Amino acid sequence: MKTNTLKGSVMLVSGIIITFFPNIISSLFYIIGTAVIIFCVVNIIKSLISGNPASVVPNIIGILFGSAVTSLPHFVQQIIPLTVGLILVFNGLDYIAKAISNTGLRIFNIIMAVTAVGLGCTLLFNLVQAGNITRIIAGLVMIGAGAYDFITGRKSGGGNGDIIDI
Repeated sequence: MKTNTLKGSVMLVSGIIITFFPNIISSLFYIIGTAVIIFCVVNIIKSLISGNPASVVPNIIGILFGSAVTSLPHFVQQIIPLTVGLILVFNGLDYIAKAISNTGLRIFNIIMAVTAVGLGCTLLFNLVQAGNITRIIAGLVMIGAGAYDFITGRKSGGGNGDIIDI
């Protein structure tokens, strides 16, 4: 399908940008957020000069939105590893409870508990480095998924498009 080829191409490019060029994403958020802030400030000035104060409130909301967008890269960089770290620690505690209650394979539960708690604590206590690792892993997954979609889209695109009913 042509859709898979297009989707695969977009995923490949996005994955490469996320994995190897993270500053492009941060710069894009800064540019968009700053543009929204400037646009809203100009609109506030225009509305006050023209005597139409009714549009001030939506523009103040726009300024807050623009500020949120400019701070988004830092927020995402901090919140994703924190969330994943907490999930891993809680899963590790669950594996400890399973090992104590003899549910399933005890050795496997102990190994999984140590691994999950260790990875979770690593993510929780080193958020910046963990955010970079998480970004790289997400980018590599996007590259793999994009390559798969691109290849399957190219291979399925060679047919004549007829549906075969068996």
